[in-house]
Amino acid sequence: MKAENRELQSFFWEYRMDPSFPFSALDYHVLDTALGAPPRLHWHSFYELGICTAGEGVFYFEGKAYEYSAGDVFLINNLEKHGAATAEGQDTHFRFFLFLPELFFDGGGVQAAEYLLPFHYDSARFCNKIAAESAEGRKLKQILEELWQDANCEKAGKQRLIRSRLQLLLAELCSILKLDDGADSAAGFADYLRLRPALTYIDANYTSKLVQKEIAALCYLSESRFRHLFSSQMHMSFQDYVARLRYLEARRKIASGVGSIEDAIRTSGISNSYSFYKMFRENEGLTPYAWRKGLEEAQKKG
Repeated sequence: MKAENRELQSFFWEYRMDPSFPFSALDYHVLDTALGAPPRLHWHSFYELGICTAGEGVFYFEGKAYEYSAGDVFLINNLEKHGAATAEGQDTHFRFFLFLPELFFDGGGVQAAEYLLPFHYDSARFCNKIAAESAEGRKLKQILEELWQDANCEKAGKQRLIRSRLQLLLAELCSILKLDDGADSAAGFADYLRLRPALTYIDANYTSKLVQKEIAALCYLSESRFRHLFSSQMHMSFQDYVARLRYLEARRKIASGVGSIEDAIRTSGISNSYSFYKMFRENEGLTPYAWRKGLEEAQKKG
């Protein structure tokens, strides 16, 4: 389990969760500016809660943008592209709380899964921001401060403290977002839960060859039913989801500076390097080589 009071100056390019307790609390220094074009948007495999602790700027999503200042809270799932930018002359910081769904799937079943309902949203209609000046924002700020203290304490039962505080935080979000209690909300989440065996297997084995029919069998579904269910719940096809995970892994390896770019692509399960280079250019605005060199230069300056 990682709970780190350390400053990050790039968007978690290499970040990985500890599988034994997939949660982290991090301070992030926003360096991209809100002048001109928005920053390069990114996504990742974990869920994210963020609170601005200093400064101001603009938080960008696909098709959306929110001005923010200290105390504003953001909720981000593992599918939506996003990126924060600071206003000119501001020393802007966020505290980000990151976790994987597995934190709530440790034998807890449907009841524990309901805590994840706030992240199961339609990005086109969802408002990711909760304003600092609202009653809801003030309540969340208090819980996030306590969660930060839990994450950075050294006491017995630390993981229990973090899990229970995070559950309280997510329960508050369910109330704020007017998500129903009990059977109705569990039923609405049932299709996602049916996919969990497949998602868990994919997340552990995406660098290997995956066959959709075999993955569907893990959920006791026909291939056609699985295809429909996966698309409706994940808002992308099975193939696109696997390609996204492989892309993120290759990008992480390229950022690490270890090995060649071709090795990073190959060992991430990507067979078509041309498609990867094209996707990388579309997402990062640079070739993999130029992007890696830019990260190396930034680290030297830092």
